[in-house]
Amino acid sequence: MLADPTPTEVRAILNDLGYTDERVHHIEQDDRQTRFHLDLREDGGRLCDSGPAAGAVSDVVPCVAAAEGPFKVTSEVEGG
Repeated sequence: MLADPTPTEVRAILNDLGYTDERVHHIEQDDRQTRFHLDLREDGGRLCDSGPAAGAVSDVVPCVAAAEGPFKVTSEVEGG
C-alpha cells in the first residue's frame, strides 16, 4: 500500500521484493495510479504480470510476453 504510488516508489518496492530493474518494464504514472509490467520469463517461458499500484487498491494480472528477445507483452488476461 502506497498513499501516492509514484513510479520511483513502486520501482523501489518491487526491487525490495526481489525484482531487478531489468524485470520491471513500462512503469508510468497515470493520474492516481502507477502501472507496470514484470518480466517473469525464464527457461523459454512467456509469463509476465501487469498491474497498477493505486494506493490501497493494487491488482496484478497475468500476461504473456514474447518468449525471446526484448520484453514485449503480447496479451493480457482480462479480469485476472
